[in-house]
Amino acid sequence: IELVNSPSRASNQSTCMPQKGEKTLTIINMTALDDSETTPSADISTVTNLQSPRSIKSLSKSFQRQDTEPDEFLQRLNFVSPVEIKESKPVGTKPKGWNCFINFFAHFVFDPFSDVYYYWLSIISLAVLYNFIIVPARVSFHELDQGEFFTAWLILDIFADILYVLDFFASFRIGFLERGLLVKDTAQLSKKYLKSVAFYVDCVSIIPTQFAYLTTDMALPVYFPPALRFLKFFKLHRLMIWNDRKECRTSFPISWRISVLFLAMLLVMHWNACVYYFASTIAYGITTEGLGTNRSEFAYPAEAVNGSETPYASVAMKYAYSLHWSTQTMTTIGEVKPPEALWEFIYLTITFLLGVMIFASIVGSIGNIITNITANRSAFQDRLDHLKEYMSYRNVGKDLQNRIIRWFDYLWAQRHTFEEEEVLKYLPDKLQAEMAIHVHLATLKQVELFQNCESGFLIALVLKLKHQVYSPGDYVCRKGDIGREMFIVKQGMLQVTADDGRALATLSDGSYFGEISLLNVGKNGNRRTANVRSVGYSDLFCLRKEDLLHALNDYPEMREVLKEAARKKLNLNNQSPRPETPEAARKKLARDAKPEKDDDQQETERRISFTNSVELADTLGKRLDELEKLVLTLAKEVKTTNDNVLTLQRHLIGQPSSSAGLPREPSSSSSSSASD
Repeated sequence: IELVNSPSRASNQSTCMPQKGEKTLTIINMTALDDSETTPSADISTVTNLQSPRSIKSLSKSFQRQDTEPDEFLQRLNFVSPVEIKESKPVGTKPKGWNCFINFFAHFVFDPFSDVYYYWLSIISLAVLYNFIIVPARVSFHELDQGEFFTAWLILDIFADILYVLDFFASFRIGFLERGLLVKDTAQLSKKYLKSVAFYVDCVSIIPTQFAYLTTDMALPVYFPPALRFLKFFKLHRLMIWNDRKECRTSFPISWRISVLFLAMLLVMHWNACVYYFASTIAYGITTEGLGTNRSEFAYPAEAVNGSETPYASVAMKYAYSLHWSTQTMTTIGEVKPPEALWEFIYLTITFLLGVMIFASIVGSIGNIITNITANRSAFQDRLDHLKEYMSYRNVGKDLQNRIIRWFDYLWAQRHTFEEEEVLKYLPDKLQAEMAIHVHLATLKQVELFQNCESGFLIALVLKLKHQVYSPGDYVCRKGDIGREMFIVKQGMLQVTADDGRALATLSDGSYFGEISLLNVGKNGNRRTANVRSVGYSDLFCLRKEDLLHALNDYPEMREVLKEAARKKLNLNNQSPRPETPEAARKKLARDAKPEKDDDQQETERRISFTNSVELADTLGKRLDELEKLVLTLAKEVKTTNDNVLTLQRHLIGQPSSSAGLPREPSSSSSSSASD
């Protein structure tokens, strides 16, 4: 709905279009409008004109947008904005026709992280690969640049050159980030590109090379016109940028790296094959006459002998033989004909060195890739092997060993071998929370405990959830145990059992338990109130007590919300009918057999009890008074004893008050007394 606030609209209600210069406000989410609010008088014409077909169509589109809105649970967590407000230009100033087309390209800027830029790089990369593969073959095998092939290559060359030129001008509009914001100022973008090395490289790559075919009067070699297209190799940097983008975007990065390595290896062997045939024809020609009289066995075989063609004269055989020689030489597999001429020795030595270097790098890269492919399985198998050795060393029973091995098998079959903390630790907290919400959304939406909690509190809890797997028959918790965590059932089935093993209730996906003892709700405090046993393999989310308390410190108001939900669940469990045990039945019968007392008798008993309490209080008061007197007497005796001790100490030291203060030699008797 477009609402236009203008004083002139109130006076002219027959006008539906805004006047020139007015601003329109488009509110996409209609649920943001309060039902209690009334429409202003200035907008009566807008609401009245909704009866027109155009307005009804606009209104239906608004309702369609509501139907495609994201999940409400995610909106509460602030990951999807519920209201999107945008300011649009007045309808009267919107350009039309060619002006709209020109205006779009005048302000268009490539976002380097957008899909449009990625697809554009993909198209340019195809043109670069075309030149890297076809140009060396056209230079070496001159038959490919003649006859019926020439027209096809010329059309493809022109098409690739057009893409190069378009990419040259598009480079002036590639945005960049400054202070975290995308710069869209065309003047700044052009200035940055002009100062970069890529500008000069692109200028060389867009030089038209088709004009070389027009120089028929000049005695140029047949390989000269296609060789000029080596200038197109300067566009290699765009191919490398696209490869980086593709490796980040693909869901199978290991497979992509293997494909790139394989393609690079084939490309190098392809170039070497072209160089081998080209060097052979330059050095010895294509026949046995002239230069080919002393033809070396190292070079490509002669294509004609005494005027008749040999099996090596066809283009397919030329390329196949050269590629086979290149592969055999660079991989150092098989025997190579020994060189004879000086250039042959130099060329073969360089080929061997390049082959060894490339082969070693490719083998090392493939080894790393294979190691990465099996890294997860190897780490998982190492943990299992160490555990098997430990169980064998400790003489663990066969039954327990089989249960542990089956538990590991289940983890591997369900792909529960990833450590979420290790995988997500490089993400910021906001992205970690969003990832956790999207991964655990289906489970969290079923938990009633989280329905009335704040979004920030939910995010803090989701980041602390730990995944645990229980085998069939395992007890998740037992009655009377100290509760240090609560559990949420992601997948599986569990039973709440009595002390004798009878099933009292069944828990399935989305159920939760353990919050009663975690929050100290009820008469049992932090003790478990029931036994919970896994029926089959169960996937649970565990929330530890210290993590919950840490989140509650930041959101103290959530404590009462959780306690209230726990009390409701506890009351519901207490009210639910349970089978009565024989002991409880006997107590109930004994209680029912007692005669009921009338009100007078109960009042008499209460008075007697009150009188006894008063007498007991008086007795306790008297005893306290006697105890106080005894303590005072004891204190006086202690003081008297201390005075006597001080007097005795002075006597033993032998310092009377009438002496001159000079120490005198104590006698042997006094020394003996002092020592005694």
